[in-house]
Amino acid sequence: MALSQDEVLELIAYLVTSARGLLDEPVDYGPMRLINAAQRMCAWAAPRTDDEALRALLERLVDDLPRDVARRISDPDGYRRALDEHCRVVAAALMRRAGRTTGR
Repeated sequence: MALSQDEVLELIAYLVTSARGLLDEPVDYGPMRLINAAQRMCAWAAPRTDDEALRALLERLVDDLPRDVARRISDPDGYRRALDEHCRVVAAALMRRAGRTTGR
């Protein structure tokens, strides 16, 4: 699974311009921009992976992340809980993959 050169450039441009924009934007825009970058990465990577569990996770994040970010003002506690849950799910995926590569 590899990103195309255009995708790499687009993601770098997004991250760099986001960093600049954050100097003048409200504090809560930072997490939103990181989530947007993660969503883009998931959307690009999902169709390229041959790991069914990873593809399912990436597709779930593509669908769930925008909905969760939209809740940040109307339900800040729900937004925080959703981000916490995404962290748990991603950490579990990392642990499964680490176990697979080490033979555990």
